[in-house]
Amino acid sequence: AKKAFIVTRVGDFGFLIALMYLFFKTFTQSENYLEIHVINANLPGLVEAGVITGGALTLIALGMFIGAIGKSGQFPLHTWLPDAMEGPTPVSALIHAATMVTAGVFLVARFFPIFEHSADTMMIVTIIGGVTAIFAATMGLVSNDIKRVLAYSTVSQLGYMMLALGVGAYGPAIFHLFTHAFFKALLFLGSGSVNHATGTFDMRYMGGLRKKMPITYITFLIGSLSLAGIFPLAGFWSKDEILLNAFKDGDLISISMMGFLLAIIAVFMTAFYMFRALFMTFEGDFRGGSEKDPEAQAHGPVHLAESPFPMVLPMIILAVPAVIIGFLVNPIVNIGIPKHWFTYEFLGKALDYNYHVHTAHHQFDLLLAIVSLSIALLGILLAWAMYKRNPYLAPSTLGRVSGPMYTLLLNKYYFDEAYERFITGKIYYRGIAQISDWLDRNIVDRIVNIVGWLGANFGSLIRELQTGQTQMYATVTSVGIIIIAAIYIFGM
Repeated sequence: AKKAFIVTRVGDFGFLIALMYLFFKTFTQSENYLEIHVINANLPGLVEAGVITGGALTLIALGMFIGAIGKSGQFPLHTWLPDAMEGPTPVSALIHAATMVTAGVFLVARFFPIFEHSADTMMIVTIIGGVTAIFAATMGLVSNDIKRVLAYSTVSQLGYMMLALGVGAYGPAIFHLFTHAFFKALLFLGSGSVNHATGTFDMRYMGGLRKKMPITYITFLIGSLSLAGIFPLAGFWSKDEILLNAFKDGDLISISMMGFLLAIIAVFMTAFYMFRALFMTFEGDFRGGSEKDPEAQAHGPVHLAESPFPMVLPMIILAVPAVIIGFLVNPIVNIGIPKHWFTYEFLGKALDYNYHVHTAHHQFDLLLAIVSLSIALLGILLAWAMYKRNPYLAPSTLGRVSGPMYTLLLNKYYFDEAYERFITGKIYYRGIAQISDWLDRNIVDRIVNIVGWLGANFGSLIRELQTGQTQMYATVTSVGIIIIAAIYIFGM
């Protein structure tokens, strides 16, 4: 909890600076200068009038993006998000689907006009989004905790959304945010159902649950297929929109094309790590659960059976939109919804911004869809070969082939250790903490001591007037009355 609080405060600092600077630049221009739709509507006029220059817009957009990086767990402020799933599984499902971790993406989309006026910031958003998508996916390849795999997938998918925002496709970004909520909540609830049966979250001690937990297996399979972007599930349509915009908006040497290539690689990794998790959890033989896992005794006993109806019902409900909700984008056939209605018509009005003015509609590209689908299927095939066809092949193969790289990924690139050693150890304890200690002892304590000294001496001075002699009190009172009367008479 403290880790999440502290890391996100770093992003909040940039966001606060951006808000203060935006306030300073706009508070004289409108009575409702703090309302988002007013800022977005007035922005072109403020730019033309020179009230807000290009440099100011870049600073404001960068500050807001730093806040978004912290809130949505983007590189390099990603370390808090995988640890945030330590709480109850339903809470993890809600957090990763529709609350805090999505706030950064929505923030950038909500202030999209500001970002769009800063080409440098848009480039940075694209790079950070693409790097995060593939960076988090690599850690998901080797993680053995099923909830941590899903947490890394959340970071990676949020990177997809940031990438889409960076190339100007805020409609597809929010559409992917929308579809992602359903299948990610489904997958987290599925992991909780598995934990209820096995008493552990470690996939190395699971296996053989497909026949024991058929509803959990089918719903988890639907969520995995949707997250991997398999046609015709929801994740396919939203992810394809992002890939299409990144591909169409760039050339061979552009930042958009770089983002597209990173996203394509992440497509393969996503399919691999999700079906690695599926096969390790549900296929093969059962490997003991909490009875074999030395770190899972507190999670509960093993009872291999389908979870109670109140637990499986939400998964069944979420599985339905995970399959069909993608058709809201409707890029191919008319089923009563206009083409691209959700990503352009609905979001353009909902976010107080006319997407049509700035971004051309990209028609559905069948060839690109086939390419991305083929890459995802290739990832699934590799996971099947390593974790289902020969379940005991994977760990030895990965360890032998990748060696140090496997260890690097397993230790999350040693980011936590680096932050602990250099940020906490050197900058905080040897820098900020020592400065704070000096200020406390030499400034704060001395001010307090001076106030105490003044109080003590003033008290001593006043105490000498308290002689206990009635004559003295009467004399002082009489003199005071005479002085007041004189001031009143002569003042009049």
